Amino acid sequence: MKNILINPYSHDQEWCKEYFPDRSLGMMPVGGRCAAEYFIDLALRCEVGSLLLLGPTYNEHLAEHLYEYQHGELKLDYRKGGGNYSVRNLLDIYKEECGEDCLILHGMLMPKAHTLEELRNSFVPCCDEGSKDGIYYCKNGELFRSNIEFYLIDSLESYFEVNFQVLKDDFYNLPGYAIMDDIHTGTNVVLKNDCNLSGPLVLGDNTFIENNCRIAHAIIGERSLVDKECIVEHSIIFDRTYTAGKLEIKNKIVTPGRIIDPHTGGVLERNSFSYAFSPIQNRSAWILRLWEHFIALVLALVLAIPYLLFLPFYFTHKESHWCWKLSMDRYPGYWAVLFFRKELVKSHPANEHYVFQMGEIYGLQNTPEQRRIYDYYYHYHCSCFLVLQVVLRSLGKRGFGTYVERKKS
Repeated sequence: MKNILINPYSHDQEWCKEYFPDRSLGMMPVGGRCAAEYFIDLALRCEVGSLLLLGPTYNEHLAEHLYEYQHGELKLDYRKGGGNYSVRNLLDIYKEECGEDCLILHGMLMPKAHTLEELRNSFVPCCDEGSKDGIYYCKNGELFRSNIEFYLIDSLESYFEVNFQVLKDDFYNLPGYAIMDDIHTGTNVVLKNDCNLSGPLVLGDNTFIENNCRIAHAIIGERSLVDKECIVEHSIIFDRTYTAGKLEIKNKIVTPGRIIDPHTGGVLERNSFSYAFSPIQNRSAWILRLWEHFIALVLALVLAIPYLLFLPFYFTHKESHWCWKLSMDRYPGYWAVLFFRKELVKSHPANEHYVFQMGEIYGLQNTPEQRRIYDYYYHYHCSCFLVLQVVLRSLGKRGFGTYVERKKS
């Protein structure tokens, strides 16, 4: 086997477009990893020289991911193409890329072969043009079809079930740098007090599990936050997703914007309901607003003289590194808070008028998705102490921030 051709869209796969419009099949998480990574693992196991991945549209995020996932001398090629063709048609269209010795994955599938020898011995002569989903092998113009079993993803429900089949299969490389009691744990995972974890379970890199959570037989994507007293069982939580506290999530898929039932196809949009109790919405909200105004007043008065002294320099050097470190651009915002035009700390992802954001206290280079997660966390946990913490640590982060951090922020 010298080359691999992968055509995931042998059928339209409308379910992926409907439920995950921002992702292609290759970018869908399977067992905590990008699906395309399993194709690369297969290519490396078969010791091929090139891999060609096809799709009906060109997904830039997948292209960037494949570029970052380059391995050795394996040539990765991703392009718009493929579709509802037979294997023979695909071999004719991409004959230069396939050559005379090519393995073909026709459909969104993952082989169950545990060894390369097992895969090689599974091929039998193909009597048709290769119109069905399956694993094919073409050598010197002769087409073979594998009789080995494979996991097939052709619907929302099958996608959900394959995730947990992969989780239990010791053949696939699951993410995580530590494995204990069938729990795959990534780097920088934070587990607060009284968390109850049961395998098989995947916790992606930089995940945060709050107090009194119970998680069993689940897949938690990287940079996700599961809030207090949440129950997650036999469910998938996508990367960069906030899951509010006191939720009971069983047999569901949770994305940054919705909760999906894979068996019925039902969807619950985040904006159509309130996850949990929010201090911003209760009677004590006026105390938090009063506290924000007090902090804004103190900052406005204490920093008035330094701001006026630096004002001529600020007008001529607004983009300078020192103006940024001293948070000169924030000073007018303190007065805007006092006149009810802005919030001191952003209390919800939908709010656009604010001075500080909780995500700043954890890093200046957070992605928009990560900042949105912190906004939701603040929305449900805001307190007088947290407001003060966000303000002081944000000023400190800027004050000690480097030029490189500023450029990436």
